[in-house]
Amino acid sequence: MRYKLISPSLIQENLMNDEALIKQFLDLYQEQIPIDLQALKEAVTSALPVEIANKAHHIKPTMEYIGAQTLREKLQQLENAGKSGAENSYIHVLFSDIDKEISTLLQEIVDYRNRL
Repeated sequence: MRYKLISPSLIQENLMNDEALIKQFLDLYQEQIPIDLQALKEAVTSALPVEIANKAHHIKPTMEYIGAQTLREKLQQLENAGKSGAENSYIHVLFSDIDKEISTLLQEIVDYRNRL
């Protein structure tokens, strides 16, 4: 399968090509990403700019570790929007796009994990 968001070669490089470690981290990501996304969603729904910025910032390193650079950049945009107190409508548009992409990301993680 060709992946749109994750980079298996970067994951392997970051985790020293250790298959057991890769599986462990992928399992952790499958569990933690939805929790982090829910926290971000709650901040967006509550229109709490500082929390939006903090929650978006919290998710970014994971995206970097798995090679989801475009998603990391979108989270940076959302973080910046929260920090600058951008309009809620703009924040909702950014979040909606991120939410959809994270759904795809999780499917890719499951597929990659199953192929190991």
